Amino acid sequence: MEKKEKEIIAELTNAVSKLSQGQRVNVNFETLADSDTEEVMQLKAAIAKLAQQYNDNYAFVLDIAKGKLDTTPPSKNSFANPYKQLHADLLHLTWQIKQISEGDYDQKVSFSGDFSAAINKMIASLREKQRIDELNVKYLNELRELNATKDRFFSIIAHDLKNPFTGLLGFSDILLSNLHAKDYETAEEFATIIKGLSEQGYKLLVNLLEWARSQLDAIKINIEPVSLKVAMDDSKSIVSAGANKKNIEILYDCNLDYKVFADTNILKTILRNLLSNAVKYCNGKGVIRISAERKGKYIVICVSDNGVGIKKENLSRLFRIDSKVSTKGTDNEDGTGLGLILCKEFANKLGGDISVESTEGKGTKFFVSLPEAE
Repeated sequence: MEKKEKEIIAELTNAVSKLSQGQRVNVNFETLADSDTEEVMQLKAAIAKLAQQYNDNYAFVLDIAKGKLDTTPPSKNSFANPYKQLHADLLHLTWQIKQISEGDYDQKVSFSGDFSAAINKMIASLREKQRIDELNVKYLNELRELNATKDRFFSIIAHDLKNPFTGLLGFSDILLSNLHAKDYETAEEFATIIKGLSEQGYKLLVNLLEWARSQLDAIKINIEPVSLKVAMDDSKSIVSAGANKKNIEILYDCNLDYKVFADTNILKTILRNLLSNAVKYCNGKGVIRISAERKGKYIVICVSDNGVGIKKENLSRLFRIDSKVSTKGTDNEDGTGLGLILCKEFANKLGGDISVESTEGKGTKFFVSLPEAE
């Protein structure tokens, strides 16, 4: 055998030896001399291909071991197939862990044995912690709301309810003094003031008691089909005296011949408060319009006025117990801001809701939606 042939065989033997020992092959087959024997050349080509596949596979596995998952798997390499599956599993696992880190605790890891069990146990712990955190936030918000409710309630009792009685006592003393002095000229004037203060205190006290009962769920609700026209007529008659005094018209813009599922007394409380508010904030010779329309399974009642309107920044605070919004009426009437809060709570208890639209200086519209009685 020629020396050249021996050198070729020696290099090929070295390459096969390294492959059999699981080592990378560093033989440069391109610079290795060609053999004059066809069989040796075929063997050289086969070993070169095998060595290249092994080296590519080795580099691929080494990248995976170093955590370089963006590495590209070698193509048409059957040796790499198991590692390609491992590579795909690791990529999916990395994506899952990223999702978990972003709060997706619905992931289920199925990578392998004890590792998956440990990860899934961690996910379960994180999911439970998330549930507890959400409950804590919910309870904290409820506690804040309850605390604000308590503060608002005592504020109304301490301030708003005291004011009418302070006026009552003061004007009563003046009236008694004038009567003792036989000064009857101002008696009617002071009696009218005392009557107004008494009505104001009574209305406030009624609202406070109704609101307190609603908080304690002490109000027994009797849901039944109620005629909207009858309820509105009754509510309208209660506020008509105040409306007449200010020369305010209360008009029906449409036929109110609807029936809603409601508690009669609660519905009248809602309508009475909305009409009273409209009268309070309408200027003399103003107009209050009442309408209703069917929207899906609900009847939407609208009470609109062309009064002073509501400031934009106050709209979101109208129905919140922790934000007092009370503005004097156009005839200097006092308010507590409690009536609309009652309307909101009562509308919700009846399975409906209340909303408002207003433009300062142009007027206000209140919408109450209630389930229609078939």
